[in-house]
Amino acid sequence: MERVELEKNLVKAMAEFDIIDCHEHLGPEKRRTDSQVDVFDLIYSYTRLDLLTAGMTDSDYQSLHDHDLPLDQRWSLLKPFWEQIRWGSYARVVLLAAERFYGFDDINDDTYVPLSEAVAKANKPGLYERVLRDACRIRTALTLSDTTRLGTPLLTPLVRMGYRFSQTDPHPYQMVRTWEDLSSPVFGSGEQIESLDDYLDVFRRYLARCKAEGVVGLKMASSPTGPPVRGDAVAAFEKLRDGKESILPAVNPLRDYVVDQMISMATEQDMVVAVHTGYWGDFRNVSPLHMIPILQRHPDARFDIFHMGYPWPRETLMLGKRFPNVWLNFCWMHVISPRCAVATLDEAVDVIPMNKLLAFGGDYGRAVELVYGHLTIARENLARVLARRILDGQFSETQALALARKWFWHNPVELYALDLPAQDG
Repeated sequence: MERVELEKNLVKAMAEFDIIDCHEHLGPEKRRTDSQVDVFDLIYSYTRLDLLTAGMTDSDYQSLHDHDLPLDQRWSLLKPFWEQIRWGSYARVVLLAAERFYGFDDINDDTYVPLSEAVAKANKPGLYERVLRDACRIRTALTLSDTTRLGTPLLTPLVRMGYRFSQTDPHPYQMVRTWEDLSSPVFGSGEQIESLDDYLDVFRRYLARCKAEGVVGLKMASSPTGPPVRGDAVAAFEKLRDGKESILPAVNPLRDYVVDQMISMATEQDMVVAVHTGYWGDFRNVSPLHMIPILQRHPDARFDIFHMGYPWPRETLMLGKRFPNVWLNFCWMHVISPRCAVATLDEAVDVIPMNKLLAFGGDYGRAVELVYGHLTIARENLARVLARRILDGQFSETQALALARKWFWHNPVELYALDLPAQDG
């Protein structure tokens, strides 16, 4: 059998799998269906990064989503930059979604208006079921959410580890740097916080409530870290409380101690600790290798390392090879660089125990349709890796599909202890 034909057969077989989507930013469906939408809601999220790199200003990008501006005016802002990014994998996700759900195989002068009309017409209750369940066969998506009231078993919540996310700061995942961070934490309001123990107690109670409401994981970010020394943390807390410091450095002893305590609390609640690594902002500050001291201090915690640490996938593979408490997640990786994702997965088969890999997470928010485009690319990537090894005689097509099912379903179900009926196979 020729390789191309075999890859197509594998993709077709994987399209029949029920899967777990291992990372999204989807909120309740009503937030999307109650809003005004058009073609620019598909050209959203990660396409922004490519558009800005191509030369579009951030203010012009924001104008794309200003529905008070005429559609043709917004298209004129996008068009020259769309031509520069349309061949990239972020844009391919958009085009795959536009074709699958709205019947348009391109976005251009002739299609942007009718495509906008089609997106608006389909923006009604049942959208998540049509996209996630029917088109993608996603049984549930692990989603980072600001609420546990998601309204559908298609979404399973994770929550943030008390950080405030910044699009522009060199250290994008900010926490416990100011008195506002401590006195008005993102995980609690109206609480009286006068000491470091007060702050941690508020978080402990919050995490227990989250667990009771179905939360399965706590998300943090890899960053430079020092040892968690309580005395140094208390001193830094008191400087902020007493006004002796207005802001701490991004890397500080208070953060080191707080993160360490929060990981311990998540472990006590039997929650997975999901970790953003690699690409974002000044990505040098989010290297996966910053996690090594934390992995060593918390052998009983379960860590889900996101994005394969791109652009450090080989270093990330070593985390999975060395630490029994590490799982490796290809969320986002398939569309950051499909070629690198294929090479990394191919090497992972040689290097990592097969129960430690998670195949897919779309990593999208408002534009749920894009999950389908990303999943299409992910299946293609898996098929390329598996087909070569089948043709090389390493394993049979049946064994290859069993591995794919493990990565798409069994491993995330086991890691996150999801209460879902078992699949055949």
